[in-house]
Amino acid sequence: MKVLASVYACSPYDGSERAVGWNWIRQLDKDNEITAITSHVYRDDIEDFLKKNPGVINNTKFVYVDVPNTKWHVGYRLERLYYMLWQRVAVKKARELCEKEKYDLVHHITYVTCILPTFMHKLSVPFLYGPVSGGENTPSIIGYPMSHKQRIVELVRSASQLFFKSTPNFAKTMKRARLILATTDETKALIPEKYHNKVQVFQSIGLNDDIFYPEPKKKDNKVIQFLVAGRMLYWKGFELAIKAFIEAVNNGALAELTILGDTENNPSYEQHREYLKDLCGNHLERDIHFVATVPHSEMKDFYDRFDCLINCSLRDSGCFIVMEAMSRGLPLICVNTGGPKINTTNECAIKIEPAQMKEMISSISDSILQMAGDKEMRECMGREARKHAYNTFRISSRTRQMNEFYKWVVESGEQ
Repeated sequence: MKVLASVYACSPYDGSERAVGWNWIRQLDKDNEITAITSHVYRDDIEDFLKKNPGVINNTKFVYVDVPNTKWHVGYRLERLYYMLWQRVAVKKARELCEKEKYDLVHHITYVTCILPTFMHKLSVPFLYGPVSGGENTPSIIGYPMSHKQRIVELVRSASQLFFKSTPNFAKTMKRARLILATTDETKALIPEKYHNKVQVFQSIGLNDDIFYPEPKKKDNKVIQFLVAGRMLYWKGFELAIKAFIEAVNNGALAELTILGDTENNPSYEQHREYLKDLCGNHLERDIHFVATVPHSEMKDFYDRFDCLINCSLRDSGCFIVMEAMSRGLPLICVNTGGPKINTTNECAIKIEPAQMKEMISSISDSILQMAGDKEMRECMGREARKHAYNTFRISSRTRQMNEFYKWVVESGEQ
């Protein structure tokens, strides 16, 4: 296929959105001829990588787009505003490219959100939208404790969803897309129901094959090791995990909890980390331990130390930690929302439905006791987790599926 890709965030040397954009281009390059429109911000990263790694990318031409008179855009300052302005410039460049060459389809890849606009639907080319997120919210039923600032963040997020959903551009994007890929059921629900016939739930992230090897060794921990991991953000639900774990230990669980969380030198993240440490009370350093960072090259060995992953994220669209832990054979206890909801099965995870916080703490605590006390169940669920991850999360299999989506988008217009 000859593909025009809108991939604003795209870097071989970064994580998050930048890694999503780069990984899709790198994989889709193997079977397609791609013109990738990206931000000029990533030119140095991309050209440095291509120079050092000749032959890795063979069928992709990068087109770098800048927005005039935006010296105020430094780092990620006012990033959303800059992105919206960039989209307007990028679609003009895309029109110029379409006048010179014929493309089979245009594919919006990043940003991975439907609550910021894309204008690529304006091209007279079959349009594939996504995967995109944006419909995930913290379930209000939980009554999760938040500071005044955190409540404002949640209100702004909800208002943004309502605002962008009501814009004419949102409606046109959904109408003109031949296929919409939503990362979660919550994002699908944000899309008007009349378009659900062309929506598929499909994650934006995947795993490289090498994370599965060598196979994890059989564990024989006398004290069962639980892991919870993620950035030090309130909506990652660390408070649920800590309170539930303390309750389980007080009820006889022979277990330890390790909390892996990077503060990224962010003062608010640092503050949240200290709050969580205070929450641990006399369990801190006795059976609850904090780890700031682990080098990426050591993550496989790190996962292999643990018997179970606890994930209490309240509105995650993907959750890479869940995928990686499953690839290393860890069973899960997770809140049944967002990415963890669709990325796990009942055979590999104990899923906790959103409820009032006290009830959820009790349910998670009971699950910790169950996991800690039943080695056969842990091992069986761990095998199922690894098998599900191998069959579902590998980038190679996801890329094959995306190529099938490409074929469908092009052929659906020919019928």
